[in-house]
Amino acid sequence: MERAGVERVTRLQNNYLQSHELNEKRKRKRQKGLMRRLLAFFVVFALLSTFMISSLISQSHQINEATQTKKSLQKQLSQSKHEASDVKKRIKLLHDKDYIGEIARRDYLLSNKGEIIFSKPAQTKD
Repeated sequence: MERAGVERVTRLQNNYLQSHELNEKRKRKRQKGLMRRLLAFFVVFALLSTFMISSLISQSHQINEATQTKKSLQKQLSQSKHEASDVKKRIKLLHDKDYIGEIARRDYLLSNKGEIIFSKPAQTKD
């Protein structure tokens, strides 16, 4: 009876088989090297992609913040321009003697010659 795990075939040792085995080893080694290079390339590519995506996202947030700041500053600028135009109008009016007289009569109860000023008491809420 023969045992199941024992090989009864002997291997031939000639130049052709040795060169063929050597070529197979080289082929396996090249395949391992190729897989390692591909894995390394993939890891580097993944890291670079992650870095680029994160910087795009952060730049997008910065642009959004800058846009919001720009909008608020433009609003403040328009308000300041409006206030400046109001101040310029007021300055022009303050150069007018009739307007100054009107303010003096209204606020300080001053009068021109021949005018009588009647002041009524302030109304209080009960």
